[in-house]
Amino acid sequence: MNRKVIVVLCFALAGTGALIKFLPQSHMPKDYSGARSSFNLSGAGIDGFTGENGYRISFPLEETPRGTINCYMLKYLPSAYETAKKYAGMFISVETYNENDSSYIFTGKQGTVTMDKEINLIHFQASSPDGKGQILNSDEEAVKTASDFIEKRLLALVYEEAQVHYDGDTYRVKFINRITNLKNYAFSDQVTMDKYGHILSIDYYNIQYSKVGECPIKSMEDAFDELPVLKANEAVLLSSCQLVYIYEDSIIQPAYYFQGSASDDNTFECFVKAAVF
Repeated sequence: MNRKVIVVLCFALAGTGALIKFLPQSHMPKDYSGARSSFNLSGAGIDGFTGENGYRISFPLEETPRGTINCYMLKYLPSAYETAKKYAGMFISVETYNENDSSYIFTGKQGTVTMDKEINLIHFQASSPDGKGQILNSDEEAVKTASDFIEKRLLALVYEEAQVHYDGDTYRVKFINRITNLKNYAFSDQVTMDKYGHILSIDYYNIQYSKVGECPIKSMEDAFDELPVLKANEAVLLSSCQLVYIYEDSIIQPAYYFQGSASDDNTFECFVKAAVF
């Protein structure tokens, strides 16, 4: 498994509400559940055309807004020292302890565990792994290694989709769950490991959400029109679109998630905020 390292570009485009990302073709996120939250791709709409922004599209593009949808904020649940220490003990044998205004910090031979005091984010940073071992043979094996590590520590792991990105040296596995009926790209448990399956770091979100109201959302066609205009030498074929949740402006809000392929053998991803505030 010899793949070159690819630099991933991700940036916000001022004024468009779009977050754009290019990924190498072989690193297209994989959905191991077989479930998708893509919607109405076979219904009426604009299909198989090239927009003024330069994108070709291979699926029906909904022209009608989809009504309203819930928006959420993080529910702040202050964590006590004893709770933080209990979680830390799931990853390391605690030797030293420190804290600052925002976090509890525990260290041990196995690494460092940091727990946010307000939103119950647990971050584990492992010590440097010893030795090499057997190289992971597939993305599926990486998902199993990551999920087994979390579940063996008696932590709940509920997800619908596992996305895997591999850069030739490290695997990054993101576990995507749902909020109501939409996939949640706002906060996802994530495991990073080397190509031998040694755990390097973990972000585990033991958090809750509170509804702050409903907001109308724009149509998929309007979101398509907000995609950043391609340069003359760029070409992108969009193959799917999902309505998902992202975290932006301190709100967990809906966004259209466009995916496709670029002419330079990279894959294309872009989130366009769907809420109309």
